[in-house]
Amino acid sequence: MTNKVYSNDTLFRFSEKLEPRMEDGVIYIDNLYEDPEAIYEWLENQDRPLWKYSEERQSANTVDYLDCRIIHKIGFPTRLYNNQMDMLTNICRKYWWTGDYYWDECYEFNAFQSLKDHGPEIQHYPHIDSALDSPDSNSVINCIVYMDKVANGGTATYEGTWITNREEVNLLYPVGELFDVKNIIPAKFNRLVMFPGNCLHGGYIDDYSKYMGDSWRYTQVTFFHPQGNR
Repeated sequence: MTNKVYSNDTLFRFSEKLEPRMEDGVIYIDNLYEDPEAIYEWLENQDRPLWKYSEERQSANTVDYLDCRIIHKIGFPTRLYNNQMDMLTNICRKYWWTGDYYWDECYEFNAFQSLKDHGPEIQHYPHIDSALDSPDSNSVINCIVYMDKVANGGTATYEGTWITNREEVNLLYPVGELFDVKNIIPAKFNRLVMFPGNCLHGGYIDDYSKYMGDSWRYTQVTFFHPQGNR
């Protein structure tokens, strides 16, 4: 095995010209990264630790699917890194919280693979990242980048009321029993989307067979928290 030396600033460099657009309360930026193929190759060669998994309890993780998270800590945030994050938070300020934001300084990726061909009525557990009654202007902002080439489905938002989240037991849930789909944010390789986390939402897959075998679903996640609104 050959260990590869690389620069975070080079690997995760944004495209020279970003063109954000707002549609139905969601910010879209296509072609976020300058070299998404290099990031995809990097992801394909990472170890994948199981996420929210404990050997001391029963879980559908490793039985019905593999749910993993790759967390790449940024030990030394550079000026270039901070400038890129400022670009994103400046966009957020145009629509939501107008003050400062804080976030975890890391590159964090969900890695999901299905071990069974589930039907479309089964989706990722709906959840919230801010209170349902929180105004958009005070909400955590969810930032997702779709980083697999299959790009099947995307992210669903739902109408409905909060239920207890038990995704550590089973990430998959029969959403049609309790929820109506409000919107499907379509996935596209190297597409970034941002939206307030005060709505019920979850990963959405049209065809689970596309994420079986050697195929993985990769989504980068960052959460922008309004500073002073903890």
